[in-house]
Amino acid sequence: MADAREPVDRDGGTILILTLGYLMLAAMLAVVVTDVSALYLARRSVASAADGAALAAVQRIDENAIYTATEDFEALPLSDIVDAVDEYEAQADPSGRTALDASLVDTTTVRVEGSRTVELPVVGFLGVGPVTVRAGAQARSLVRPPAGP
Repeated sequence: MADAREPVDRDGGTILILTLGYLMLAAMLAVVVTDVSALYLARRSVASAADGAALAAVQRIDENAIYTATEDFEALPLSDIVDAVDEYEAQADPSGRTALDASLVDTTTVRVEGSRTVELPVVGFLGVGPVTVRAGAQARSLVRPPAGP
């Protein structure tokens, strides 16, 4: 005859709760990694565009001033840096998501600031608004005296 007092299993379901907890943690980590990766890639893209635009602008030398000069240059005169950055921006990012602004720091140095608004792929569904990433770059035009004979 069977004993009416069988032991009651009080641990039933604890593994299920622990598994659900780990799944929730893994899902939250996936959300964070996905959104942070999107921000990182956008910032790298803006930094690359700003760097390329600064180099393009610093190579835009005022040729009229060079060819009509009567003295030696210590600095190359720059011209149309805003046009150079606008052209670079149109070629590098035809979608228009990246905005680049150029300015002269001094007569030989160009500074380019870039920005882009990023929609977060996962958290955006929860109502978290877009994030703006920014990056900047500088480039300088140097004149080196010719090497001696």
